[in-house]
Amino acid sequence: MKYWSLFFSLFCAMIHAQEPTFEKASFEYEGKTLQYRILKPIDFDATKQYPLHLFLHGAGERGDDNEAQLVHGSELFIKENKKHPAIVIFPQCPEDDYWAQTTVTRERSGNTFLFPENSTPGWALSAVMALLDETLNESYIDKARVYLGGLSMGGMGTFELLSRRPDTFAAATAICGGGSVPNVEKWASKTPIWIFHGKSDNVVPSFYSQSMIEAIIRTGKEPKFSLYDNVGHDSWTNAFLEPDLFDWIYSHQKAKVEDCTPEWLKFSEDILLGKYKEASEGLRQTDNANSIVFMGDSITEGWESTSPEFWNSHPEFINRGNSGHTTSQMLLRFRQEVILLNPKTVVILAGTNDIAGNTGVTSLETIAQNIYAMADMATQNNIEVIVASVLPAYDYPWKPGLQPAGKIITLNEKLETFAKANNHRYLDYHIHMKDARDGLKEIYTYDMVHCTKEGYQKMEEILVNFLGLN
Repeated sequence: MKYWSLFFSLFCAMIHAQEPTFEKASFEYEGKTLQYRILKPIDFDATKQYPLHLFLHGAGERGDDNEAQLVHGSELFIKENKKHPAIVIFPQCPEDDYWAQTTVTRERSGNTFLFPENSTPGWALSAVMALLDETLNESYIDKARVYLGGLSMGGMGTFELLSRRPDTFAAATAICGGGSVPNVEKWASKTPIWIFHGKSDNVVPSFYSQSMIEAIIRTGKEPKFSLYDNVGHDSWTNAFLEPDLFDWIYSHQKAKVEDCTPEWLKFSEDILLGKYKEASEGLRQTDNANSIVFMGDSITEGWESTSPEFWNSHPEFINRGNSGHTTSQMLLRFRQEVILLNPKTVVILAGTNDIAGNTGVTSLETIAQNIYAMADMATQNNIEVIVASVLPAYDYPWKPGLQPAGKIITLNEKLETFAKANNHRYLDYHIHMKDARDGLKEIYTYDMVHCTKEGYQKMEEILVNFLGLN
């Protein structure tokens, strides 16, 4: 009997070891830590691709213990992971934050929620979006099979995240939540959703889910809706018992679309290096001992066409701006377009397209390192370096919701520190052109990123004073 008991214990331990588990993890964002749990299949293989499933907990599970968010649903996800192998992430919202932007009025008869159509996401949801973007950059994530779900506060966060990332999710589930009705149009035609609610819910009245259902129907789509009689706020219990819940979720995937990537994003030698090839070859035959090369993206490129009189009055300036380019692309063309011209000085203005994710998710540290590398190359070839700050930007019209303003400030701090430590000059456009939101002042921009004539005139004023050209 003794040996049988030992055998049984070892057998149970082996079975338990085959269960997938939610591992603890954390994500640093804007100086704070987002705690989260991540579940991977038992036989996880990084050379394969898996769906990604993000699940947002309710208000009662907020905190920083990295435990409470698993109270509702985690065991079901573990069980279903055997049939539907996926990467599952359960982030934990801090106690003083909320997944969704909403104003709550608490009453005995039922709470009232107001969901703004236009708002800035709080830190918690912003951190989740940053974590999502970073995870999507992993080669083992199947971007056609990304799923979203949440309950109560997390159901509200689900609706808000859908409106902020309308092209990301193949399917979504929202349990006893609510959201901005006007924002439904942003995502309803792109993401199938199954909504759950209890009729007797007085914490989040079922009216809020019904309003979302009606708004989705008005777009011409037919959502799934499970409204449970005699069920209060804990409708997640019923939702998790739905026999085809996970089958329904994982039956959806984004259609494989034609590659519409702009040519300037693709790595092609002709595209990447061809823009200035002929002009640069001609300049190599001239004396550029007093020349200043401006290496940059569309902000630099557009400067010459918007303010040609300024550039014509400074024939020593050489414009090497290339619209859409990130620092990695600039680094590849730096030798041809800067070093081989043998100028006196190079001004490097770059980084905002990296933050926008033009060539994939790139960390601020990697962006900075790319700029450092360009500066080091110039120094090794006796070219003076001027590191320019990235211009302010409150949002990117081609990829809204990334909250670049704070990221740009952090990147600029890295660049200024590097410049001072390496005897380079730091040209600060940012401090002179920002508004109260740390974006570009309205007069300086037509789309929150690119400069108007007035914006370039301000840059010219800053540059002329900086270079002592008065």
